[in-house]
Amino acid sequence: MKMPRAWLLALSLALSLAFSLAFFSLLFAATRAQAADVPRYRITIPSGAARQDPGGVVQFFGTATALLRVRGLSVLIDPGIDGDALPHDMARADLVLLSNPDWQGMAAVGWSARPVVAMTGTAERLRSHGVHSVYPLDTWEGITVRKGDTRLRLTSMPDPRGLRPALMAAMLDFGPGCRVLVNHGELSAAEIGLIPQRFPGARLALLRQAGTPLLLAMDKDGREPVPSHPVARGEPYRFGTPTCQ
Repeated sequence: MKMPRAWLLALSLALSLAFSLAFFSLLFAATRAQAADVPRYRITIPSGAARQDPGGVVQFFGTATALLRVRGLSVLIDPGIDGDALPHDMARADLVLLSNPDWQGMAAVGWSARPVVAMTGTAERLRSHGVHSVYPLDTWEGITVRKGDTRLRLTSMPDPRGLRPALMAAMLDFGPGCRVLVNHGELSAAEIGLIPQRFPGARLALLRQAGTPLLLAMDKDGREPVPSHPVARGEPYRFGTPTCQ
């Protein structure tokens, strides 16, 4: 029994469409993987006489600003969002991460000469506030930072739903034992529950919910979020393995 010509044509079109979708899906996945594997920028910071404490330490100041120190390399996250002056030692951070594209130049004194990682499209605004060493990242783009034998790979990430976030989400990878997700956009309870699935390998998540900082650790397998830790202003929280490996 012969198949009608119209059926053959419909079947041929369906197979062609399925093949095209599969091809472009593989192409997108490969492009995304390549973007994630090849950093857009590489910078080296002189190590000097920096002390290299084991593992990592994070401290919160105000509702958004955090200082992350891992094996001698320090990252200042969202300084000045609260409009508060920063402690003197925070201004000496090696790198600054700005997740908010509407940052208005508050508290730039003291760190404006540091390398600043921000969302794409914000470079001109930052330069108008005297911040000249700007490294803008789009989603899936990354920057590699080296200081002595400490290496940081910072990648701009989508939100837990797979969309481009309004505030920059970033994975800070100092090694398998010290991977930190920073997401200062508001997340629902369901989206927080997706973090281990959407960001595999993260050991710690620095979040901001209802205007207050939220610290979320993962279990030893990295599959389930552990109940949030209370965050006290300025109090250090230690995480990760001694060598971050």
